[in-house]
Amino acid sequence: MRMIGITLFALAGNMWQNSKLNNQAGLKFVGRVMFVSAAALGLLTIFIPTTLSPFAIGYALIGLAFAISYLVNLFRRSK
Repeated sequence: MRMIGITLFALAGNMWQNSKLNNQAGLKFVGRVMFVSAAALGLLTIFIPTTLSPFAIGYALIGLAFAISYLVNLFRRSK
């Protein structure tokens, strides 16, 4: 249920942004929302209260890789 809530937060943030803004500030907002959501999903997957399977570890690593990607691109200078 927590993972669904995080996913809905990310989707709601993106839909709100796309309906209101379409500029550099809007893209940064989406990047921040997606960074928080991807990191939260990755960390939540790691802390599942059970034995981690290779699938769960892979899923967490993919989520954290997306979070790192969003973070790196938030700090890059736009051309």
